[in-house]
Amino acid sequence: GDESGEDAGEDDAGEDAVERTGAYGSYGRSDGRMSVEDDEWATAPRTWAALAPYLSYYHDKKIWAPFYYDGAAGKRLEAAGFKRVVHKREDFFKRINDRVFVKSVAAVVDNPPYTGKGMKEKVLRALVDADVPFCLLLPLGVLHTATVREILNVDEVQALIPRRCWVSKRGQK
Repeated sequence: GDESGEDAGEDDAGEDAVERTGAYGSYGRSDGRMSVEDDEWATAPRTWAALAPYLSYYHDKKIWAPFYYDGAAGKRLEAAGFKRVVHKREDFFKRINDRVFVKSVAAVVDNPPYTGKGMKEKVLRALVDADVPFCLLLPLGVLHTATVREILNVDEVQALIPRRCWVSKRGQK
């Protein structure tokens, strides 16, 4: 079923903006405006296609791609072989607390935003607290931070290290 992207044309008005600086320098929107937490990088179809064979168990199961960006992640995941993708523009931190919904998904598969200070850690904490399996695209250095080692049970962590992860800004290929 297609549960993705009905409202991709909405504008960013009313969303919380965060500063564009962090441990790795300034980043965010390329137009110079403040960055919106769910408005960062789109993961390219070939990145999901490269990851899909490792997640074949989830191809026929309901997965949630909660981070909206350009609204096309659901379509990209479907093109990579995932048949039941939930991808809607909604607040991840509110939806993750909907226990009925979270129990209905087999896993969260996505590339979370990194804009805000501590955003990766906040997302990881929410997923662990919700007790839902997840596969996130994260910078390799994240695995080496003490905070992440405190959040995750390292005995249950699996890391896939691709040769390359392709991403783009809205409107780019």
